[in-house]
Amino acid sequence: MLSSFLIWVVVFAAVLLVLPVIILYGMIWMCRHPRSLSPETLHTPGMPLDLVASVYDRYCLIIGLGRAFRQTMIRHAGLKEGESVLDIGCGTGVLTRLVAQAVGPQGEVIGIDPAARMIAEAKKNASAEGSRAQFRLAVAENLPFEGNRFDCVLSSAMLHHLPPELKVKVLSEAHRVLKPGGRFVLVDVDRPTNPLWWVLSWPLKFWPFTKDQIEGKLGDLILRGGFPRADKVGSWGGFLGFWKAFKSV
Repeated sequence: MLSSFLIWVVVFAAVLLVLPVIILYGMIWMCRHPRSLSPETLHTPGMPLDLVASVYDRYCLIIGLGRAFRQTMIRHAGLKEGESVLDIGCGTGVLTRLVAQAVGPQGEVIGIDPAARMIAEAKKNASAEGSRAQFRLAVAENLPFEGNRFDCVLSSAMLHHLPPELKVKVLSEAHRVLKPGGRFVLVDVDRPTNPLWWVLSWPLKFWPFTKDQIEGKLGDLILRGGFPRADKVGSWGGFLGFWKAFKSV
C-alpha cells in the first residue's frame, strides 16, 4: 500500500515539473513555425491556435475550463438582453454561443479569431446548434469595427497568447470599440494564489508572453490600454484572474 502511494507521489511530482515545460515548448514551437498554420490564418505576432482547433474543446474540459468557467465569465459581464458583444480571441466559439443566448434574439454577438480552423469550427458548431452568434477572421490588434460599437467586449484566456508589445495595443482596441460606459471583461493567466500553481507555472516566468501576467501586472496592462480603472473581480483555480473595466462616459 505504501509503495503504491509513493509511486503515485512520484508520478504526480513528475507531472507538476515536466508538464509545464512541455506546454511551454509547444507554445514556442507554434510561434516559430507559422507555416504549419492554415493558409487562411491571418498573420499576427501573437500565437494563433490553429493546430489544436479540432481538440481544443476537449482540452478545455480536461483542464477544468468547461461550462461553469464560461458561465462565470458571463456573470461577471452582467449581460442584458439586446446588448451588442464582441468576443476577441473566440476560438471555437463556446463562450460566444453562450453569450448569444444571454443577450437574446435582439442582441448581437460577434466572435473574432485569427486562426482559420478555429473560426471554421466555431461556424460549424454554431450552425449545428442554431446559434445566432457570428464569427469573423480578424486580429485583435486591428479590430474591423468602428469605435463606440459594443456594449461589452470579452477576452477569455487570450491575452497570454500575445507578446508584451502587442498586449497594450489589443487592450486599446477593445477600449476603442466599446461604447462610452461600456464594459470590458477579461480572464487570463494571473499571479498564482496558491503554492501548487507556483510549482506548475514556474516556466512561464521565463517566457515573455506570460512573464508580466505571472508577476501580477494584468491590472497595469488594462490601464495602459486606456481604461481609467481596472478591478479584479474573481479568480479561477488560483491561476486565472477575472478583471473588469469600464470605458469612461
